[in-house]
Amino acid sequence: MVLTTIILLYQAYGFGLRNGEVIQNGLIFMSSHPNPANIYVNDQKRDEKTNSRLLMPAGQYAFRLERDGYRPWKRAISVEGGSVGRFDYPFLFPTKLTTATVKKYDARPSVVTQSPDQRWVLTQNGAYNVFDLYDTKSPEKAATSLTLPANLFTFTDGTWKFVEWASDNRHVVLQHVSDKSTEYILVDRQNENSVNLTKTLGVNPTQIELRGKKYDKYFLFDQAAQTLTTASLEDTVAQPFLDHVLAFKSHGEKTVLYASSKDVAVGKTAILEYDDGKTYTFREVTASEKYLLDFTQYSGDWYVALGSQAENKVYVYKNPMDRLNDKPKDPLVPVQVLKVANPNYISFSNNARFVMAENGTQFSLYDAETDKGYSYTLKQPMDAPQTHATWMDGHRMMYTSGGKVFVFEFDDANHEVLQAADPEYAPYFDESYKFIYSFANQSVKAADGTQTTQFSLTSTDLLTAADK
Repeated sequence: MVLTTIILLYQAYGFGLRNGEVIQNGLIFMSSHPNPANIYVNDQKRDEKTNSRLLMPAGQYAFRLERDGYRPWKRAISVEGGSVGRFDYPFLFPTKLTTATVKKYDARPSVVTQSPDQRWVLTQNGAYNVFDLYDTKSPEKAATSLTLPANLFTFTDGTWKFVEWASDNRHVVLQHVSDKSTEYILVDRQNENSVNLTKTLGVNPTQIELRGKKYDKYFLFDQAAQTLTTASLEDTVAQPFLDHVLAFKSHGEKTVLYASSKDVAVGKTAILEYDDGKTYTFREVTASEKYLLDFTQYSGDWYVALGSQAENKVYVYKNPMDRLNDKPKDPLVPVQVLKVANPNYISFSNNARFVMAENGTQFSLYDAETDKGYSYTLKQPMDAPQTHATWMDGHRMMYTSGGKVFVFEFDDANHEVLQAADPEYAPYFDESYKFIYSFANQSVKAADGTQTTQFSLTSTDLLTAADK
């Protein structure tokens, strides 16, 4: 009885026997998009397919996933005894890409943006107040034309810049810009309650952020005055919130991470967090024209990323407020320092597991799940005017290189080149990743022999005909 108990206990910890030797096994969960795909380990085909678990002796393995009509997915995987490895993100791209034109545009749209739920794509079309609205859930349907009322605007020319979508996936804040003026417009994709925020609030701030991602509540930043105020459509009079603010990033309605010029030595800037009435000081950084600030929650833990472009590094902290509350006098120690020369962009992945610091093709990332860091420089050039990559999903990033979409995984694995794309616009995916949408431009020869440039919104299948 005792021996049986011991054997079961050892099996529970992954131990087993092979050729008379005690070994320890690890468990690997493997999924794929699309599913199922054949699994090869060290070039040997397994009986299992993806969406399965594999019990394997500890060691190093070369995994490969294959499915007819798709490019293979490859990765070296280290199996540790008694551990569980989850690989639920392998994405198989079609071997042959089929691209169709959704709509042709005579002029380059000044703004193209997609809602957070990936369903709606809003594209400026021709006139300053006319937009096309695409529903990626019904790709067979033509775009809906959205014409904003002319009395919404204070000028009738200019271009657009994307600011932020609200969490309702219905409202989006855009900045309307001309050579002489600027204004913020709250666009309702249902065209029922669009609002000129600049006129309604009576201010024209340097930056607007939605407070708590609510379409009717706002943080208003005046860079020259270094002030952060709040306002709403219900209470339009701006109320003081913070001062001596050089840059900020909000989360929710009462939490703001910000760079401050207050009470610091010359050449230094303090990075603080204001959280519902309490202020926490994280660290001082070298003064710079640009500060990198972001924070989010992953698997119940808070992660904060901050840095100065002048320091060539970004600091990542785990649950920093807990530590500052417990030991306020002790220096705050980061879980990772992301080293990038003159970083110009930081971002958490769509699933919040990874945080990326970047300058062009130079990347440094931290994986909150495995507590590992990665640094690399990609060889594929980044087409201008892009300045940074964007997240495709929770594990992959992308940018346009050589006129085509270039995709790669968080640790520089599985590079893929996809369809043609204009570097002015980030590609977009439907919520199920069955299609990828991008803008492409091409030279068109008119009847009189003159050349013109035409812009096309295209849709490329990410599933083969057999899988649709």
